[in-house]
Amino acid sequence: MPTPGILKGLAVTIRRFLETYIGDLKRFPHRYAPEGRYRRLRPGERGAFTVQYPEERLEMFPRFRGALMQLTDPQTGLPKCTACGICARSCPVGVIEVVRAPEKREGKFVPESYTWNLAPCIFCGLCVESCPFGALCHSPEFELSTYGRGDGQLIFDLARLLALGRKYAPDGVPPVEQEK
Repeated sequence: MPTPGILKGLAVTIRRFLETYIGDLKRFPHRYAPEGRYRRLRPGERGAFTVQYPEERLEMFPRFRGALMQLTDPQTGLPKCTACGICARSCPVGVIEVVRAPEKREGKFVPESYTWNLAPCIFCGLCVESCPFGALCHSPEFELSTYGRGDGQLIFDLARLLALGRKYAPDGVPPVEQEK
């Protein structure tokens, strides 16, 4: 014989299921209310919220720690990075390697090569915080999976990091600063 506690829990589960099911029928043929796509459920709210990924996508939060990106100076078009290597030294895992170019370009040092190995990265953000020139920041890019580790797609070079920077911050301002 089931105990009263189990029956009470089952009743709560059935009630919430029916509330969600009836709510979905009210919005048929759409899966969710149009305004629901632009807000997230708060802890006190009820209801299922389903997005048909990858056809429909939600915007990431401005402070989301996605793939790293290098910013460029809008006046000169050069990377803001001066290859000082502070980001590489502050990384607890050691996934960043910076090589400074032997000569200056337009009066400042630039990186000859800059590599970021995504596989062991823990996305802690210490490299971004430690950059004194604001040349490094996180992008909203989160679809970084690949089928294998040996194909080189998990290692980002300077050109790939700059391309992400041009895509998400064409004016050289990080996405977090654009929200302010």
